[in-house]
Amino acid sequence: MSVKLRLRRMGNVNRPFYRVVAIDGRSRRDGRAIEELGHYDPLRTPAVVKLEEAPILSWLGRGAEPSPTVRELLRQKGILQKWEMVRGGVSATEATAKVAARLDTKVEKPKRRRPSKKAQAKASAKAE
Repeated sequence: MSVKLRLRRMGNVNRPFYRVVAIDGRSRRDGRAIEELGHYDPLRTPAVVKLEEAPILSWLGRGAEPSPTVRELLRQKGILQKWEMVRGGVSATEATAKVAARLDTKVEKPKRRRPSKKAQAKASAKAE
């Protein structure tokens, strides 16, 4: 049985809410999970991500593969970097300290907003 770490969709129509779960890779998206590991709410600003670190590291240690979206969430929270350090031979406390220092110094770049095609057309019309 190959275990995957992936998202289970919950919530209402047009109001998605996701749970991060450990699930058999052959199960359907919203099938029965082995264990719930956290949740992700993309509709809030900023998006809310709560992950339980110890069980996630345990599943990664047992060979579970995260989906691309879950891998990105783990990377943002520093769990993936901590896992790679521990796997490389660094002690857990030292890895935690290094990851915490990296997350504290990380500066979020504001996203550059591009004007829509309609706004660009208006601007070019005014310039002429």
